[in-house]
Amino acid sequence: MCAPAFFFVGLCLLRGDTLLQPFRVPPEAAPAAEEAPLSLEAPQGPESVALSFVGDIMLAAGVGTVAAKMGTEYLLAGVKPILTRDDLSVGNLECAAASSGSPASKRFTFRAAPESLAGLRRGGIEAVTVANNHTLDYGPVALLETLAHLRQSGLVAAGGGQDAASAGRPPLFHLGTHTVALLAASRVLPSFSWTAGVHRPGLASAYEPSRMLKGIKSVRSQAEIVAVYLHWGRESAVLPEEYQRALARRCIDAGADLVVGSHSHVLQGFEYYRGRLIAYGLGNFVFTNHGNATCILQTTFEGRMLTEARVIPCRILDYRPVVTGDAAARAAVFRSLEERSFGVSVTDNGVLVPVRAYPNQPRRAARTGA
Repeated sequence: MCAPAFFFVGLCLLRGDTLLQPFRVPPEAAPAAEEAPLSLEAPQGPESVALSFVGDIMLAAGVGTVAAKMGTEYLLAGVKPILTRDDLSVGNLECAAASSGSPASKRFTFRAAPESLAGLRRGGIEAVTVANNHTLDYGPVALLETLAHLRQSGLVAAGGGQDAASAGRPPLFHLGTHTVALLAASRVLPSFSWTAGVHRPGLASAYEPSRMLKGIKSVRSQAEIVAVYLHWGRESAVLPEEYQRALARRCIDAGADLVVGSHSHVLQGFEYYRGRLIAYGLGNFVFTNHGNATCILQTTFEGRMLTEARVIPCRILDYRPVVTGDAAARAAVFRSLEERSFGVSVTDNGVLVPVRAYPNQPRRAARTGA
């Protein structure tokens, strides 16, 4: 394991309000929908591995209508050149994908057509997390059907299963000289009954994180890189709750090399802790909210050492993530993310660099005295 000091020096050489509205690219700076995506790629050496992470992918409702007409791969066409150049791309599947089940008694229930999943794989997504507040919208039978359809579509799932053991078991990805473990859990569940039990299908829960932390420690000896993807926080909040910061640190103390989050539906900031990156919220990625900013978080590892982390800004246009090509629009996203981060500077190329100033509060609050 690389010493944190070496990690900080290496990255440095590469160069608040709690209820803010969701950040949007200014209309005057927004690129046209048909603008060609930028050619952005994480640098790789012979012993490196590139991992990309995106936020919520919801294939039901209006998105499902487009997917049925144009194909799910169409929804990822604007980012496929990026997602297919890395070694592993991971997103959060924010719906069931099944034909069985009945809707739960809740405001929003999402169920997509099972045939929509194959397009995710062709679009560059290799793995999804299912630990969230929507994959059980149509009950446990539909969840198990979703997991079966994911396997048939060539997608690896984390965070759900036929019982607690399978829901908490991290899949392992053998990528060249690296083995990557992916753990997923949710701190946002409508009911305790959604939690997988000894003989009950369901999801991995982070409300009482002892099982998850034990899983991190257990898989540590099997993988060079342990990534944790959590569904947590409050919707529309651009800053994390205090419990999120504490839980992320507990994951890293247990052996995680990277902690990624979603659920807020808007982009949140970043933090480094003991040389490990925390991405508090990657927002929506394929979703119904037109015009919202989103991103691809692309990380490069050599062994356990994170050699680079960068943000590739995108915007949701007609349910599709499209890479932001305009320099002013990219700069606006970078500055917003920097203001929502804790001790992290975002360079003009989107590289996330740790800084000593303001490590315990978002930089916006530090500048304004809030």
